[in-house]
Amino acid sequence: MSDDLSVLTAIYQSDRADRSTTLTVSLATMGAAVTYLVGTIAFYDKLDLLRWAICLLPFPLVCIAAFHALLLNLAAVRARSILTLERALLGHVSEPDGSSVERGAIGVGASERAGNLHTAHPSQRAAILIAYGGVGIIYLGYIGLMLVKAAAHMSGWVAVPVAGYAALLVPVALAWRHSMANFDFGQTDRR
Repeated sequence: MSDDLSVLTAIYQSDRADRSTTLTVSLATMGAAVTYLVGTIAFYDKLDLLRWAICLLPFPLVCIAAFHALLLNLAAVRARSILTLERALLGHVSEPDGSSVERGAIGVGASERAGNLHTAHPSQRAAILIAYGGVGIIYLGYIGLMLVKAAAHMSGWVAVPVAGYAALLVPVALAWRHSMANFDFGQTDRR
C-alpha cells in the first residue's frame, strides 16, 4: 500500500505543478493581450495608414481568446484530477482524534469552493462573471471598433472580415462554454 501512496503522491505533485504553470501562462498571455490592446489603441489616430489591414488587428485577440479557452479547459481537467488524487490520498489520513479529514477544507477542494463559478459565494461569482465577461466585452468592443474603422477603407468588403470574425468567435465561445462546464465538479463531489 505504501508504494501506491508514493505513486499517487508523485502524480498529485505533478498535477499541482502543471496547474500552477497553466495559471502562469494564462496570466502572461493576458498581459500580452492587454499590452497589445493598449498599444494599438494608443495609435488609434494613425491606424488609417494601414487602410484595409486595420481589419486584421483583432485577429491576435481572437487567437488569445481561443488559447485561453484551451488553458481554462486544461485547468478544469487538472483540477478534477487533483481532486480525485486528493480523495485517494486523504483516504489514508485521519485527524489525531481518529476522525476523517474534512476533504473540502484543504487543498484544491478548498480553493475550488472559493474561486469556482459553480461553487463560490454569490459575491465571488459576481466578481468572476465581471472578470470573464469584462474581458469578453472588451474583446468584442475592440473587434467592432477596428471593423468600423476598417469599413471606411473597405466599403462593402468589410462584410468579409465581419463574417470571418463571426465564424471564428462561435467556436471560441463554444469552447469557453465547454471549459466552464468542465469546472462543475458537482458530480465528482457527490461520489
